[in-house]
Amino acid sequence: MVDFEYTLGLFANMYPADDKSSFGNFIKRDVDSLEKRGVIVKKAVKTSKSVSAYPKFFMDSFKLAKSKECDIFQAEYIPHSSFVPAFFKGDTPLIIKYLGTDGRIYPYKNKINHKIIEYMNRRADHIIAVSEELKQNILKLGGDSEKITVISTGVDTQKFRNPGKDTCRNKLGLPSDKMICLYVGRLHTQKGIGELLKAAEKRQDIFFLICGPGEIPQHTDNCLFTGEILHEKIIEYICAADCFILPSYSEGLPNVLMESLSCKTPVIATSVGGCPEVVENYKSGILIAPKDVNAIIEAIDWMNENSSLWEKMGEYGRTDMINRYEHEKMIDRLVNVHTNLIT
Repeated sequence: MVDFEYTLGLFANMYPADDKSSFGNFIKRDVDSLEKRGVIVKKAVKTSKSVSAYPKFFMDSFKLAKSKECDIFQAEYIPHSSFVPAFFKGDTPLIIKYLGTDGRIYPYKNKINHKIIEYMNRRADHIIAVSEELKQNILKLGGDSEKITVISTGVDTQKFRNPGKDTCRNKLGLPSDKMICLYVGRLHTQKGIGELLKAAEKRQDIFFLICGPGEIPQHTDNCLFTGEILHEKIIEYICAADCFILPSYSEGLPNVLMESLSCKTPVIATSVGGCPEVVENYKSGILIAPKDVNAIIEAIDWMNENSSLWEKMGEYGRTDMINRYEHEKMIDRLVNVHTNLIT
């Protein structure tokens, strides 16, 4: 429970419409945890990926910002969710939360975007960044270091735990006699999917399990595309894999890396964004350069040749997630930021 009851006004342009949707489910997880602690959460949220849902979202945001029901506002993903509360917040403290591309890519697309982000940073009473690397980017965009707190979305380590690799492979009908490398994410160039498929072509003895939405590109027979998997089911895929691969060009602090490590699945990830903050090189996984097919192949080969270390790496990764990124610890820190601004 929180020390005193307060009301949070939440603005989010991504939020799940139901339990089967993965659209912004990490934000709903935060809301659920806050409500369990006694925080009253009023929401203005966009539950559809369609841009046509923005007019209603902005109208709901305006009503919430002007309602005077909230002790504090928080906007998730900048500037899309922060536009309205930034203009109409009045005396209510406003927290804006950067999740990744909003602080790393959006501001640098053009001068207008850059100015918008600088304005949002000035209007905010406090800023949350999901990684230290993202904080450094925000400082370059006019953020005040005294007003920035790094709080990851974290991982539910009780939920993301491994029931056994063989059990999951049998349940999913996956081969038991091959090394399985898992990718979870959009099938998009920026996610490094092209480099991953080129690596798969050169390592036909490895089985590549690729989960996520998007148009399926040309690929070799050792690749299995599943389409988008419900978040509740993705645990089974993570636990069935020998290693997880995230070859992105840009990232904030990927939830799926924390989820994989919590399930004792070692990872291979590009050294971008907050990934180096999560992955300890050759302890819980391997960090590689982006856009480098040979680096992916070399990391996979190392994992394959050192299978005796998988268990040790997995144990280290899970312990590290429990110690540093347990979700409820992150909520403790978030509540502390809220209460300090309110009082």
